[in-house]
Amino acid sequence: MPKTYQLQTGLLASRQKLLSQIFEVLSQIGQPTTPLLLVFWGSRGGGKTTFLKEAEKRLSNDTQVGIAGFWNIADHNFAELPELILRAVQTQSAKYKVVILDSLEALLQDMTGKDFFDFENKAILPLIERGDTLIIAGSQIELNLWQEYDVRFRQSNYHLVPLDLDEVKQMLEETDLDANAAYRLTFGQPRILSEYISKPQWTEKEISGFAAKYFLDGLPLGAREIAQIASLLPAFNMYILRKVRGDDKNEDESLLVRYYDHVNELTGRWMVQFDTDMGAYRFTDNAVRRLLALDYLLSNPKHYDEVQMIAAEYFQEEAKGAVFLPQLIVSAVYHQVQINRKLSQARRADLCIHWVKRMRNFWNGANWGQVLSTWESGLNNNDLKDEVTSLIGHKSFKKITQMFLNYKAEMEV
Repeated sequence: MPKTYQLQTGLLASRQKLLSQIFEVLSQIGQPTTPLLLVFWGSRGGGKTTFLKEAEKRLSNDTQVGIAGFWNIADHNFAELPELILRAVQTQSAKYKVVILDSLEALLQDMTGKDFFDFENKAILPLIERGDTLIIAGSQIELNLWQEYDVRFRQSNYHLVPLDLDEVKQMLEETDLDANAAYRLTFGQPRILSEYISKPQWTEKEISGFAAKYFLDGLPLGAREIAQIASLLPAFNMYILRKVRGDDKNEDESLLVRYYDHVNELTGRWMVQFDTDMGAYRFTDNAVRRLLALDYLLSNPKHYDEVQMIAAEYFQEEAKGAVFLPQLIVSAVYHQVQINRKLSQARRADLCIHWVKRMRNFWNGANWGQVLSTWESGLNNNDLKDEVTSLIGHKSFKKITQMFLNYKAEMEV
């Protein structure tokens, strides 16, 4: 029988910086600028509930703190919940009260936002106005929708990102599992890492196949197909989705409506979001995207290569326009690397560097400050930056960065 291991959930939950942030905020309650609503957000399977449970456990050891319930929003009648929570707070005699709310995004299932804003007005705002109560919440999306000024002013979002390699090593230090292999197979996604640790005999195909089923479960067939194709694209719009599926020449308006319906299904599941800065859709969790892409690569290698070729040609052509270069540079490089993924890292990097040199004359007038910002941040996503860096190497990533700095200097002369 294959050897198995149990996931050390305490280690998984103890993202020390975030837990420390909770205690730091708690120590500052009473000051007029202290945030009183902390939202910890991340994708499905990102460890939110585990994190909140760990926070509850540690807070309960503080004699000055009274836990006024751990409330999973999805398990309650939204209309009755505010009164239940406020009553629970009233019964606490401790100096500081803490309310823990899980699945806060459940309030947004009503597209009008009525449930969300009612809850804000009847529960969140009164708790904040008390001044002695800290609200700790978990959500599958970053929440910036609050209508009340006092709520917006006293609220902070914290992203529960996938685990990095060092955290995976920490989790596996009492096992004989290879942390580098575990990270390569799971990209640090907590739920998938948990599954892999319990089934270390699983192959790359088995673990990515499990991930695809887990994240796509419950979606209509059309939305699942769009999610799988979209996972091959760090940033996407409707045109490139249709193009890689061979539908770009079809002028049937009902087809475009179906595409929007499918993408709306994904946004409704908090799997993708529209990034207004990029003018494109993107996955909310790059580890989830990579797991779906890996499953697609292993299941449909020929079509995977075809999609990457179409995407590379599209983004490189679009990137000739200097005005749109900041939004397109990462995707243009990413897909060029993907079509050359069977080559060595050094060769892939050389081809990218050569492309950047060759494109220089197209980029007169580009906003190099923005280009550098999006390039160095990986479209404002550290996981995507790490992925690109792993594909071309740190030295080559820095070399391209320096080339952009040089182009910027040339513009300023």
